[in-house]
Amino acid sequence: MREEILAAVQSKAVAGEIACADAHEVALVLSVSPPEIGKAVNRATGLRFNRCQLGLFGYGAKAENKHKIILAARDVPAEIEIALKARLVNDAIPCVAVWEVAEQFKYPRLGVANIVEALHFKVAPCQLGCF
Repeated sequence: MREEILAAVQSKAVAGEIACADAHEVALVLSVSPPEIGKAVNRATGLRFNRCQLGLFGYGAKAENKHKIILAARDVPAEIEIALKARLVNDAIPCVAVWEVAEQFKYPRLGVANIVEALHFKVAPCQLGCF
């Protein structure tokens, strides 16, 4: 299975990077978990993950502070805030929990990430093991 994962990931890579969405697509197609994809990539390739679906990294030069596209939401719906707070673990919210809340409320993932930013929550851990 590891060789299948690596071949699929390599086929999606561009300039030594694989987008978060592509890594998750590979996981879905191969019926493996996102953490399995992350472990395989981190252990056996020189690839880097980019374009986090929560907007947290991979969008430009870090030195120029262009690596994130997340912005603190101006409006925080109370029901989403409650759902996020209920999923806090050790003062952080897991990436998968942000995805679950987005699905629950039919809200874009990046939109929920912007709410997380407004609430000053840290997102961790990443499903792919990036943070």
